Amino acid sequence: MTTAGLRPPAPDLAGMPDARSLVVDATASAGHPCAYGVFGVAGSGTSAVITAVATAAAGDDPSRLVRGLPADPDAGSVAVVDDVHTLDDASLLRLANLVSRSDITVVVGGRALDHRRPLHELLGAIAARGRVVFLAPLTTPGVVERSRRRLLTGAAAAVVRASGGNRAAVDAGLAAVAAHPDETDQRVLADLATAAIGARHHQTLRRLDRQVLRTLAIAGAGATLDPDTVAAICEVDDDTARSLIDAARASGFLGDSDGFLAAAVSPLAAVVGAHQITAVREAVVRIRLAHDTLTVDGAIAAAQSGISHPELAALLVDAARDATGHRRMAVWSAARAAGAPHAVVDPELARAALETDDLTVATRVADESLASTDDGVVALGVRIGAAVAARRGTYSRAAQLFRWLGADRAGSQAAVGVVALLAAGDRTAAAEFAAAARSAPPTTDNAADSLLAEGVVASLEATAATAVGSVLRSMSLRSDAGITVEDAADVAVLLHIHSGDLRGARSVVDRAGLDRPTPSVRSRLLEAWIAMAGGDLADAADIVGAVTPVHHRDLLLAHALAVGVARRRGDTGTLGAAWRAAQTTVAEAEVDLFALLPLGELWLAAVRVGDAGRMSHLVDEVGRLLGALDDPPVWATAWHWFGVQAAILGDRPDALVPHARALGVAAESTPYAAVLARAGRVWLRVLQGDDVPDAPPLSENQIHTAATELQVWGHAFDGARLAAEGALRIGDTRAATALLQTARTIGTAGPAADGGQGGSALSEREAEVAERLVLGETYREIGAALFISAKTVEHHVARIRRRLGAQSRSELLSMLRAAGYGSASD
Repeated sequence: MTTAGLRPPAPDLAGMPDARSLVVDATASAGHPCAYGVFGVAGSGTSAVITAVATAAAGDDPSRLVRGLPADPDAGSVAVVDDVHTLDDASLLRLANLVSRSDITVVVGGRALDHRRPLHELLGAIAARGRVVFLAPLTTPGVVERSRRRLLTGAAAAVVRASGGNRAAVDAGLAAVAAHPDETDQRVLADLATAAIGARHHQTLRRLDRQVLRTLAIAGAGATLDPDTVAAICEVDDDTARSLIDAARASGFLGDSDGFLAAAVSPLAAVVGAHQITAVREAVVRIRLAHDTLTVDGAIAAAQSGISHPELAALLVDAARDATGHRRMAVWSAARAAGAPHAVVDPELARAALETDDLTVATRVADESLASTDDGVVALGVRIGAAVAARRGTYSRAAQLFRWLGADRAGSQAAVGVVALLAAGDRTAAAEFAAAARSAPPTTDNAADSLLAEGVVASLEATAATAVGSVLRSMSLRSDAGITVEDAADVAVLLHIHSGDLRGARSVVDRAGLDRPTPSVRSRLLEAWIAMAGGDLADAADIVGAVTPVHHRDLLLAHALAVGVARRRGDTGTLGAAWRAAQTTVAEAEVDLFALLPLGELWLAAVRVGDAGRMSHLVDEVGRLLGALDDPPVWATAWHWFGVQAAILGDRPDALVPHARALGVAAESTPYAAVLARAGRVWLRVLQGDDVPDAPPLSENQIHTAATELQVWGHAFDGARLAAEGALRIGDTRAATALLQTARTIGTAGPAADGGQGGSALSEREAEVAERLVLGETYREIGAALFISAKTVEHHVARIRRRLGAQSRSELLSMLRAAGYGSASD
């Protein structure tokens, strides 16, 4: 029997509430025999805690303390037995018998090994007579307390992450902090502490058995520590495997569910060796694949760690096909890293990256594909690279990629090359790719690409109706956007807008919404453009405010909408601010066929704020692009109308003439151009006044007709301005008054203008919703009937209210009934 003559110093239990609670219990029960058990992992402080508990239980008589496993302690003794997990089974049985004595106090401490049955029996005996505490890791508040508030919450949290809350590791970090008493910067203190903790991890791991280290590596690979897995990888029998699992869990490096401490990954690799870590991970993957227990997250982690295996790749490919959003991209990336064939992975990974706006990943896939010796992989890389370039607003790069590839190597990507090259104004190269596209296999995707290419080609040579037909057929063949430089639905909307057919544009938007419940940012911005062109400035502004453009193409469109809405509202302050916000995007802008609308609107804004020089190079580039494409009426008409407006805003009638002349030529091809040409001639006469010799005076009816036609074809704002300008220039008071009334009528009727065929205030889909709304159907019932969600119905109703200016639901229903909706049921 060994007794302690002096009371030991009180151990530091700061930040350890369970330990202090146990000491309080022991103090209150001093002199009353009891049993206490304190268990934890290495470094958790069990020795310090049992010392404090035993001292408290001994009360004022430290001579009662007996250390070690006594044979037959005296009544009233306080037996203190540490490291009980190291005792053999016979000793554990003796200790359990000792605990059962009611005339002594027994305080034991050690590791709670899961696979030691006698140890579990001892725990049961202690719990029957007293209390067992399993020491939990220190928390952030506990570290703050233990540091005597030298560390605040942020630094303490960093210490917890680095140490896993292990008391010994925490104390190593706090010792490093204490060595710098004058330092106050919390980030510096956190760095000092974490560096010391990392060094301790390394030292502790070096002292562990090689097989225990391998077991920890198994846990670090994400595997569950079951005896079969450990036995197979460590090449030991089942009993030894169980002992290794116990030792690994007692080491202080495993947390809940056997998760390995992240901060100790590097020290473990340094101690064991990177080769051994990789070998263990590969073995874990093989075993889990063989037993069909490898989760998708585990497979991703394995691939990211550098493991390449056919079955691992196959598992990830299957999982990627079912994934969505950013998760889909992560799984495809892992499948690629695991060795899945590039021909399978690259299209899907690039598609997922483009859908989630991660152009960095898409660019990496493209660049790696371009270095391949397989022409098919190279052509796919060109397609991906061109799609990225289009989103970045650099069609020159997209065209460069296809020229480098050449039509002879393009294969099934030739049709995409046609679109990219025409967007950049290279009609000659596009013709070569169009010829090559005709020999591509007639798959559904190739057919969709070819129809889109045919539509763009037709838009340069024929009417918009012919072009739109091909584009819509392309849209029907492919419900997703795919890896395209341009989405077919967006091209169809652009063709309709460029033709003044806002009703057709809205119809495409509605149709696309059925196929894709979550439209792209660009699709939403084009929807805003339709609203702005139709005079619904509130709806346009709402849409712009609801999206977050990331890529240059979308940013250019969003800035153009912002200045366009401000200009139409006559808000010069907002216009100036919107123009200044757009300047960086404008400076970076390139010209392409599909960017004429935003470039034109930004041109007008620049003229309006007196900063036209900032756009002059882009205006010249548009002229060269259209010239290279033979000034196609479908695309050039809207641009020349921007030119007319720029001349008017800049008070330069001479600059208006060439654009008016171009509109006159285009008028022979399209009714939209004819309307704009007539309006341009009238506006020029308004500006010239009576200075045109031998010309009859301009009548109020001519101005009214031109203004009204502009409203019908989606230019209500311009029509109102023309009427107002004419009222100021015409000499007759009665005619001037009439024109002012025309300007007011057109200005307030803007939201009802639908373009093209004139007439309806609502799109086809909105009209369907309005009809059923008047009939008393709920949003859910309307959605079910039209195969759209109730939320989409709500969105349509909100737009109808804004379009009609209704202030309440009852007013909306009254206005719809007055307009004839719901009459079919009567």
